Amino acid sequence: MLKAMAKDAGFLKHKRITNHSVRKFLVQKLRNANIPPTETMAITGHKNVQSITNYSNISVEQQQNC
Repeated sequence: MLKAMAKDAGFLKHKRITNHSVRKFLVQKLRNANIPPTETMAITGHKNVQSITNYSNISVEQQQNC
């Protein structure tokens, strides 16, 4: 199902898209949008904040601002 969704969305075929990569991408986007961890957990189904912290990395832009 994920392959069909990626194809319909126009993602490039050479990119590997998995449930894990989509979930990580979503967590990073929500974090960059300053969505509170509790709301992110409700959206993604994570059970604790530590698991979200494992997914989320700071962006290149955030690194440059530091």
